[in-house]
Amino acid sequence: MPPWVALVLASPLSAQTFADADSLLARSDTSGAIAVYEAMVRRSVRDAEAHYRAGVLYMTRHTPGTDLSPNRRKAEEHFRYASRFAPDTARYALALSDLFRTEDWTMTRMQVRGLVNRAREAAEASGDTASVANATYRQARADMDRYGWMGRRMRASEAGRSLVYPEADEGASWNEIEQFFAERVVPVSDGGMDLLAAIEENLWTTLSLEPVRSEAAGLLVVTMGEANRWEEAAAFTRRLIRQAPDSGWAWALHGLAMARTHRWREAHAAFDSAFAHLTGDEQAPFHNLGAIMREADRIAYEQMGEPARARLDSLYWRVAQPLTLTETNEVQAEFYARIVYAQHRWTDPWRGYRGIETDQGTVFVAYGPPDEWHAGAWLYRAARLLIQFSVTPGYSRARFAGTSRESFRRARTWSPARFDNIPLMRTLDTILVQTARFRGTGDSSAVVVMGAIPVRRMANAVAVRDLPLTSGAVVTDAVGRELQRDRRDETVTGTEARELQYRSWRVTLRPGEYLLRVEAHLPTLERGARSAQPFTVTRPPTGLALSDLLVAAHVTPRDTAAIRWHDYLIEPNAGRFELGAPVGLLWEIYNLTPDTAGITRYRVALWITVEAIDRSKAGLLAFIVGGLADNLGLTAVRDDQVTIAYGLERPATPDGARAEHLMVDLKHAPAGRYGIEVIVLDLVTGRQASTTRTITIGQEPVRRGARP
Repeated sequence: MPPWVALVLASPLSAQTFADADSLLARSDTSGAIAVYEAMVRRSVRDAEAHYRAGVLYMTRHTPGTDLSPNRRKAEEHFRYASRFAPDTARYALALSDLFRTEDWTMTRMQVRGLVNRAREAAEASGDTASVANATYRQARADMDRYGWMGRRMRASEAGRSLVYPEADEGASWNEIEQFFAERVVPVSDGGMDLLAAIEENLWTTLSLEPVRSEAAGLLVVTMGEANRWEEAAAFTRRLIRQAPDSGWAWALHGLAMARTHRWREAHAAFDSAFAHLTGDEQAPFHNLGAIMREADRIAYEQMGEPARARLDSLYWRVAQPLTLTETNEVQAEFYARIVYAQHRWTDPWRGYRGIETDQGTVFVAYGPPDEWHAGAWLYRAARLLIQFSVTPGYSRARFAGTSRESFRRARTWSPARFDNIPLMRTLDTILVQTARFRGTGDSSAVVVMGAIPVRRMANAVAVRDLPLTSGAVVTDAVGRELQRDRRDETVTGTEARELQYRSWRVTLRPGEYLLRVEAHLPTLERGARSAQPFTVTRPPTGLALSDLLVAAHVTPRDTAAIRWHDYLIEPNAGRFELGAPVGLLWEIYNLTPDTAGITRYRVALWITVEAIDRSKAGLLAFIVGGLADNLGLTAVRDDQVTIAYGLERPATPDGARAEHLMVDLKHAPAGRYGIEVIVLDLVTGRQASTTRTITIGQEPVRRGARP
């Protein structure tokens, strides 16, 4: 039932004619009820209640947010009469203020707060608690609109005046924009805190009269958040859900407070409870990925059937999850929190739009809270984006100003959504990863995963000796379902941690397409690192073949009976080596053909090629380290390529697989990138196979945020 009709039905009857009108309304005969009221005011033009009820019904015929209509004009006429003939009746003043709020003329909207103040005084004088609650909430709502127009940061000498911001689209550099904010947009004495205090006082009054009024509770949470008092907001939402455990919005507000205090697990639980109680229409924005998609993707998404959208939603959030090891999706919880905030911050039921539909709500849902804001300007430093809004005084809806609509559209083509305000996302580092596939049982492959974890950078030199560290490799399928994980839980030292710490994991996979995620998490500091990359496993070949070439800091057999890769001690490395460090190589040969005596005879050639180095440095010279050195030949093809070749004879193995290893010392190799290729020639059949790997020597550890 529309709120205007509810107000009519809640009003006391003063004559039989009102009963007649209500009887018509009960039969959905709005026209008949209006006719009754029009007849009443023709007989007695000073009948304020009849004017009021007629205005209410006319407003049910007007679509909020649209231009003026005859119904809207008739409603205003009747509300003006009602307020004039009964100026001390709160309901009439509130009705006129609600209507004025929808007016396009600024001077008309400027009268809203005065009408609301008058309504509150009248309600308090008459003891009408419902009208007091309505009036105090509207006072808070109007002041929040003023707060959004005024801004919490501005140059004191320019208070009340519009600042002209430099725009990137008009040639301003990003440095000029940041300098402008640093020099011109500085805090005023109270930074809007006095206005926030007045808003909060009115909301507490509203809630003292109607303790579970969701829109007042939501605006109170937003107000506390604007003052950076999220812990207090969390305490309030806990009380709220105790008072109204079946209120979906109470749970949603609690989810917002939990997200803003970085209690992500509790936030998810709160949103799950919210969805159990919200209606389908109320839930819809939370399940609309189009809000954080590029325009073309959004259109395609909206044209999908419900099952396809549900599958895409599930896949999107699984891929977007910062760290699967935390078993909490901070990005999804933050998206939900933004929806809740935007709905309670910018929704205007009187003008007929939801907060997420406004320009400010659209930007907020996609990019989150701005780093700096002043009146109509929002600054996002990580995105290097300045968005300006045109806000006319008088509680109107803010809209994109200048070239900001186009700037925002272009920004979203390369970054449709950002979650930089999540601490874990803001500090998320990069893990350099090496993978090597070896033949397993049947058609499966054993995959060795090695990662270089930037522990020192993650720890950020904190003075903590013992830090819990969780690391692991997680494999998902094409639709994001987790298939396998290999997890390690250990303790590392904060200030004494090495720059990079290497770890290895193992998973077994059948042929298919996968996504491999390698992650590390310091839960105490809420810092993490990750790598994510597509990964393919093919069927084992039937002819001569080699495994992937695994490179390591050191490789040595456990004993003289070592045959397969898992019979070796491997000191992990992710493909980056310090200058002068030896490089361990390990690979497996499959399906060598034995001679009549059961002996396999083959020749190995190892090629090392310079791919990119500082040409001012010395040329490449490789040395073989270990017991095989005297038996192997080294040939320099040219100054940027060498080859090592040797022949071997070994008894055939039962499963046709044999591991080989080498330790190569590139002690004179300058810093750079090198390609390594191993070629095996089966001397019995004349067939050959090869495998390759690229390594880096002497480079700095992978940069934060760099792609692995």
